[in-house]
Amino acid sequence: MNAPRHLTLRERIYEEIVRLIVSGELPSGVSIDEKELTERLQVSRTPFREAIGTLAKEGLIEIKPYRGFFVRSFAPKEIDDLYELRKTLECFAVELAVPQMSDRHIAGFERILDEAVAALHRGDMETYGVRDKEFHETIAELSGSAPLIETLARLALQIQICRLIANESRDLAERAAEERDQILQAFRARDIRRAKALMHAHISDVQQAVMARFQKENPAR
Repeated sequence: MNAPRHLTLRERIYEEIVRLIVSGELPSGVSIDEKELTERLQVSRTPFREAIGTLAKEGLIEIKPYRGFFVRSFAPKEIDDLYELRKTLECFAVELAVPQMSDRHIAGFERILDEAVAALHRGDMETYGVRDKEFHETIAELSGSAPLIETLARLALQIQICRLIANESRDLAERAAEERDQILQAFRARDIRRAKALMHAHISDVQQAVMARFQKENPAR
């Protein structure tokens, strides 16, 4: 087995800023205090700004001349467009992934879903989010398409920010878990058409709920 690759300093800074964003510690639209963060991370400005540049290219950070760095905020149409793109890409990933699924892979999906549902029952939305991410990442990896995997990973980070903006509810998460269980049944049957239809319906349901909640909590936008 290959030894795990050690992250560069820039990559470590990148990963930590992403963690702060998706956890909500650095919420959407907030200004990033460069001095505070470089001191907190115990790094210099050069690798910090390199990481910020990467995050800006990936659509997570906005660089505003003479004003600084800001966690990206999303307008309603941008959120809607992200989910429309996600539906197309995730359904394509399902189409490629299902023929590659072994019984071992499906057992792995079942474990992920079991842990997600258990997290919901104890009100642990953070763990639920981790398992949800793992579920979608595994499907992407099974597609075998490197460009698709990379694009979905970038899209997933932006989607996570949108969900934080909309303050995703536990009711939404419970509905999503039920839908994914149906998707799992389609995986077991190796039914590509049904799996794609269920994935499309699942993402559409989340999209509608996130948009409705966003509009409710941000009436002026």
